Amino acid sequence: MKRIMKITLSIAFLFISALGMANEMDLRIISKNESKTLLFNYDNSATDAQLRFVDVEGNVIFTESLEDNSEYSKKFNLSSLESGIYFLEVEDAVKQTAFTINVEDTNVEIKSKSEKTKPFFRKKDGMVYLNLLNLDKEEVTISVFDGHERIVTSELLENKEIVEKAFNFKNAHEGLYIIKVKKGFETYYENIQID
Repeated sequence: MKRIMKITLSIAFLFISALGMANEMDLRIISKNESKTLLFNYDNSATDAQLRFVDVEGNVIFTESLEDNSEYSKKFNLSSLESGIYFLEVEDAVKQTAFTINVEDTNVEIKSKSEKTKPFFRKKDGMVYLNLLNLDKEEVTISVFDGHERIVTSELLENKEIVEKAFNFKNAHEGLYIIKVKKGFETYYENIQID
């Protein structure tokens, strides 16, 4: 049984890796003549995603849903924005990508690009499978709470590059359950409704 579970989780991890590689994105400054204009291209062939352009205080300036199996291209004219730091964020089922953009009086500069791998949850036949790529081998805490915020189970995992976990909800009482995954300073939640 352990061998079957390990094979299933390995296949799920490969599926996650394929999803992450299938989404390609590019952000660039168009030209010197249009120095405050950015061009964003996104080839989204695996999963739905959310695009957001936000300021340093977290105010959303632009947002749009990106459907899977589509190519997306968008020009951002930033000439009306005040000088400062802004972020172009793309979030799909597997990762969050953020471009840090510095807008000045006369030009725009793409300062950096960062990616965070998110946990991937798959629900099937009363089971919930969790996979998380943890290349930095950060400490990971996985907790399950019931609808009354009581801890059902909690586990600390250390020094693991690949976190794989299966939760059996087949005989769970009806109601809402929350799976909390804390990796370093990042925390993710997944709601599970048992009917």
